[in-house]
Amino acid sequence: MEHVQVLIAGGGIGGLSAAIWCHRLGLSCLLVEKADQLGGQLLQIGNEIVDLPPRVYPHGSELLEELKRHPALQTLDPRLEEAVISIDPLSHIVTTTTNRYHADFVILATGVSPNLIPALAGCSRVLTTAFSTTANAASVAGQDIAVIGGGDRALESAANLSKYANHVDILVRRDHLRARSQWSEKLEKLSNLRILWETEIASYEPREERVLLTLHTKRAGQPSEITVDWILPRIGVHGNSDSFPALRTFGDGYLHTDEYQRTSPSWIYALGDVSNGASYASLSLAVGQAMKAVKHISQQIHQP
Repeated sequence: MEHVQVLIAGGGIGGLSAAIWCHRLGLSCLLVEKADQLGGQLLQIGNEIVDLPPRVYPHGSELLEELKRHPALQTLDPRLEEAVISIDPLSHIVTTTTNRYHADFVILATGVSPNLIPALAGCSRVLTTAFSTTANAASVAGQDIAVIGGGDRALESAANLSKYANHVDILVRRDHLRARSQWSEKLEKLSNLRILWETEIASYEPREERVLLTLHTKRAGQPSEITVDWILPRIGVHGNSDSFPALRTFGDGYLHTDEYQRTSPSWIYALGDVSNGASYASLSLAVGQAMKAVKHISQQIHQP
């Protein structure tokens, strides 16, 4: 069994920042990433990144490429396609899909995953989470789109798509929007956009290069079915914490931490989106939390 001083789970900006701080503070670390490349959600950000001063990055991939050139990451030997599947809180044994480790400390930077709609399982006309309505909207020009969700991201996506699409339907399961008022005011001015209130997808049926959606709605006068070219779910995310049932969570699977990013047991830390929740998801926050977590680990190791 391999001994690891600091095991970092997740190769997004939080995990990579933690690795940089381990290098700076003289701690040995091992980073494992379940995907076949580093980057995490940076690979899915197609719009400008404005919340990581001093630069404004045109998209996540450019930020990632610059980050990977950091001197501390040049010596990092990440283990790709390796995911943590369990952590024994008593023995410090971490089991991954390919190995077992004895870790003095663990940093979980496992991020989030999009919520799924069971009624759309197997549907080939669902756009992936990597679809950027800033960078890729022109690819659906002249087509009919169904956007699902009532939050900021859903309405922003619908507004972006409306510039190119023939028609956009927004399916909202509530009788009100969760998004900020500025978005609802903007949507009112778009003639090719419609909001279907208190509406959910019951089932789908492929129709050549389109899809028929059967709808369950509580509103009189609204359609019971629509036919669209593409479906774009924007119904939020949940923390990637299913492999850590012993750790305390809140909301949709987000890991509860203290002021030093510690979970309970205190040798396991969590940072970034998996611990922040959707309301506080931020690249800059993840970077800062990485510093705090690794500095606190360093203090535990070097205390007299």
